[in-house]
Amino acid sequence: MPVKVHLDVESFSECNLKKAGMYRYAEHESTEVLLACYSFDDSPVHLWVPWGAEEWQWDEFPLELEAQLVEFMRDHGELYIQPRCPGELAEHVAKGGELRAHNAGFERTMLNGNPGKKIGFPHIEIGQCVCTAAKAAAHSLPRSLENVTAALGTYGKDRAGKIDMLAFCKPRVGKIPRYTPQNAPDRFFRVCKYCVDDVLAERGVDYAVPDLSKKEQKVWELDQLINDRGIKADLPRVADVQVLIAQYKSFLENQCKKLTGVNPSQTEKLGNWIRANGYPIENLQAPTMKEALKDKHCPAEVTKVISIRLLHSMKAVSKYTAIENAACSDSRLHGMFLYHGAKTARWASMIVQLQNLFRPVIDDPEVAIEAFKARDLAWIKALYSEDPMKVFASCVRGMLIPEEGHDLLAMDFSSIEARMLAWFAGQEDILEVFRGHGKIYEHTASKIYKITVEKVDKNQRFIGKIATLALGYQGGRKAFAKMAKNYGVDIPEEQAEQIKIDWRKANVKIVRLWYELEEVAIHAVKNPGTAFALRNKKVIFKVAGEFLHMRLPSGRRMAYYKPRIDDEQLTFLGVDTYSRRWKRCNTYGGSLAENLSQSASRDLLVNGMFHLEDAGYPVIGTVHDEVILEIPENFGSEKEVAELMCKIPDWAEGLPVKAEGFRAKRYRK
Repeated sequence: MPVKVHLDVESFSECNLKKAGMYRYAEHESTEVLLACYSFDDSPVHLWVPWGAEEWQWDEFPLELEAQLVEFMRDHGELYIQPRCPGELAEHVAKGGELRAHNAGFERTMLNGNPGKKIGFPHIEIGQCVCTAAKAAAHSLPRSLENVTAALGTYGKDRAGKIDMLAFCKPRVGKIPRYTPQNAPDRFFRVCKYCVDDVLAERGVDYAVPDLSKKEQKVWELDQLINDRGIKADLPRVADVQVLIAQYKSFLENQCKKLTGVNPSQTEKLGNWIRANGYPIENLQAPTMKEALKDKHCPAEVTKVISIRLLHSMKAVSKYTAIENAACSDSRLHGMFLYHGAKTARWASMIVQLQNLFRPVIDDPEVAIEAFKARDLAWIKALYSEDPMKVFASCVRGMLIPEEGHDLLAMDFSSIEARMLAWFAGQEDILEVFRGHGKIYEHTASKIYKITVEKVDKNQRFIGKIATLALGYQGGRKAFAKMAKNYGVDIPEEQAEQIKIDWRKANVKIVRLWYELEEVAIHAVKNPGTAFALRNKKVIFKVAGEFLHMRLPSGRRMAYYKPRIDDEQLTFLGVDTYSRRWKRCNTYGGSLAENLSQSASRDLLVNGMFHLEDAGYPVIGTVHDEVILEIPENFGSEKEVAELMCKIPDWAEGLPVKAEGFRAKRYRK
């Protein structure tokens, strides 16, 4: 009896997968399965073309193409050209057999949705699935199949066939509305080869990369459940604000044309106008324009034009279009969260990018959203002194709502990274602050300025805040000055250097943690197979196979691929933070401390999520260190949710934790 199936599906749809996401894509009436390839365990790869399942497939499958496929499949497995799922595969799935796929959520969503129903595919439970992309991400390898096979040196993807696959998966513009096996048999043959190769490629990755631990597999399954549940969007109010955005953009375009004669979206012409009118701007990218606005030598008229351009191109309001594109027939946003989206295992966001929303500049987004109903731009201008575009951007969060008769309840860990860093380092004075008044920024400032917490003023508190955020992971004066600048304050490098020195003197144990982490990790790389622990025994490093593992207190392991020591510096192969390219990366104590604190914070969040699920609080999202719940109006309380979140596991004994949140009819900051 086969133990597992490796599966890959190719599809066609008029729906844009990138913009809509896989859930809306799977429910779209035009979406269909073009073909599927699968293998049982180590057996040859089978090819199934579900011909006859769609209305347009009224004719016989092209005989010459069938003969070509029969010949090709002699070196592989069986060829099935039939409308319904092959019996052996259907039986395996129906009996709860394991399915493995790269980005398995896509195959599950597609085959459980309308496309799967058309071809008689049995229902797939989340617990049946194993995702090789999740496995790769959990081992700090590239997530895409093409890139991870290249990184591992395993069986690679058919790059040439990708062009044909992309041609078949969407409509065309021209005489031929779409490619089919009848009008493009050679290309369809190459798509079939491509799909066979995908199964071989993902199977190679599966064998090369260890499975997730049982606990992490459950986290991935919870991620799938969260994405299945989705978050409801207030689509009528989104439509209202879209009308207002269009009105305001039209106003900005008229203003720009009066001043320059061109539209604010005409980048090259507008740039030429700015340069011709006395300001040598390099480009019209947002950071460059924001710097120009700070320049006292920038002419007033040019400043006005740049401001118009910035407002007109404001990306924060594009979230409304993303919401409209991705909302499914139930008005909910499904598939917005990506398991292990960051190296530290935290979730990342997709499509609407809920992890990256505009920080509100108004205090009452709920009132603004109600005002949007009038679709009157003049009314919005009368209500708020802030620019209308910033008002619109401030309300994106508020467009996420519960179902009728329900509430949203969001709960966030307070300063969890700073707490975790101090706990790992044994920096007791900081831990005592968190056990007491919790004023970490004032405490930091008091150490820098050598005064009591009570005497810290507003400006000193600000310095304490920046120091806490910028210096904990071995950041220097440049990191401090840069973060201060992000908050709108310029601090001379000399002052930043002195603050850095004072902070390090006040946090000796955190500084010691940086150097100990680096030293222990290097020892582990130089002595493969031998485990090396920190003095406090909370963290262990060991090289096993091609990975350096950092074992966290929770038992989970962070992985660094192909580590080595170059000039006494620890390096590994990974995705570069800035270029997003796969390359050899350097690391150091502060970076390892950041990985450690963020990873352990994520594990604590997961611990809380499972406690909430067990107590009947369904999780529908997570943003950084926050969970979002949707519960009946008469169920539960903020107090109970905070207690469940802060229910400390044995591995985090002594860590002071606090959670704060809100219960409301709209999501908010």
